[in-house]
Amino acid sequence: MTESITEKTDEQLIKDYAGGSHFAFEALYKRYKNPTYHYCFRQVSTPALADELHQDVWLKVIKSAAQFKQQSSFKTWLYKIAHNTLMDYYRKSEKRKHLMIIQTNTREHHDNSGEAYSQEQQQPDNKLQNKQLQKLLLNGIEELPREQKEVFLLHEISGLSLHDIALVTQSSFESTKSRLRYAGKKLHRHLARHLGVEL
Repeated sequence: MTESITEKTDEQLIKDYAGGSHFAFEALYKRYKNPTYHYCFRQVSTPALADELHQDVWLKVIKSAAQFKQQSSFKTWLYKIAHNTLMDYYRKSEKRKHLMIIQTNTREHHDNSGEAYSQEQQQPDNKLQNKQLQKLLLNGIEELPREQKEVFLLHEISGLSLHDIALVTQSSFESTKSRLRYAGKKLHRHLARHLGVEL
């Protein structure tokens, strides 16, 4: 049973879960638990708050499973729920500006968020330099405007296409494309400024 479930697509699993399969939900949660947690964590101030929002996202998945109509991929649908959960939180929070800033403890929360932009800067067998570059990149992500930061995270961390990100954030394709481009330019300038490299 386990092998057959692991071979199923996300869309098959959510359909099975809506039909009553607890194993299907466990398989989906295992696939997306870490990516959705990091998506939440990178946009709020503390692990505790990220945990709370992450749980809220999956509770909504549980409640809304029967409403999934395959008009988009499950992954896009899931991140749209996550995006809306964050937007609801921001609207209700009196500390909205504070909560839009990432305050990441890089020693406790490592992922591959810097891979796409740090590969060009990496030098083999130099772990210290790689850690410094990752820290610089994370600091640069913290400074991005919220819209640009979210598009960057959805594209580089979650692996969504620009089209899917536009659906998730309810933005136009061109706006989404521009936000990713501006985010990339700002991160390159941030790295160049701190590394003393001319663009």
